[in-house]
Amino acid sequence: MALTKVNTSAVAGIPASVYNAHVPSGSILQTVTTSDSTSTSYASTDSANPKTVISLAITPSATNSKILVFGFISIGLLYSSYSGTLHYIGVRLKRGSTVIGETADLSSATTTLGGDATGARPMHSTAKDAGYSASKPQSVPFHFVDSPSTTSATTYNIQGVIEREGQQYTMLRNIGGYNYNNDELASATCQLTLMEIKG
Repeated sequence: MALTKVNTSAVAGIPASVYNAHVPSGSILQTVTTSDSTSTSYASTDSANPKTVISLAITPSATNSKILVFGFISIGLLYSSYSGTLHYIGVRLKRGSTVIGETADLSSATTTLGGDATGARPMHSTAKDAGYSASKPQSVPFHFVDSPSTTSATTYNIQGVIEREGQQYTMLRNIGGYNYNNDELASATCQLTLMEIKG
C-alpha cells in the first residue's frame, strides 16, 4: 500500500507555520494519499453492514481547516455467495466512527415519491449493478469536503456496500467474483486522497 504526503511549504523551503499563516483561505496546506491494489473479501455485507475498504489519516494544522476527501473504490460480489444482480453498489464515508457525506433527512425523498420513504438507506454515492455483478465489479467514486474541527490525527474510513433485499453476501475488493482466469476477469484498484484546505 503506497502512502505519499506532500507539504507545499516544505517544497518551497519555508517553515510550515510561516507558509500556513500567509497563504489565503482556500489554499491547500497538505496532501496525503494512499492506494490499494490487493484483492480481498468481506463476508456478511449489506447496506446495514458496510465494510471498510480503505482508510487514511491526516492531522489538520488548524481547527478551521477543511478536509477534501476523494477517490474511488472497486467493489463487487462473490459469485458463490450470490449469482444474481444487486439493487445497488454503494459507498459510505466515515470520519473515525462518524458517518459523513450523506443525508440525515429523507423528507424530500418522501415528497418526491409521494409516499413514506423514511425507510430508505442513505448513501454517499451509488453505482448501478453492471447486470452480472459477480463478474463485473464497479469503481465507485466519492468526493466530500469535511470540517473535522480538530488538530488531532483524523482517520477517514471509506466503506463499501452491496445491497439486495437486505440480505448479506460476500463483497470483494479489486477483483471480479468469478475466476474466469482470462481477460474477462478484471483486477482494479482503490484510491484515497485527503487534502487539508485552509479555512
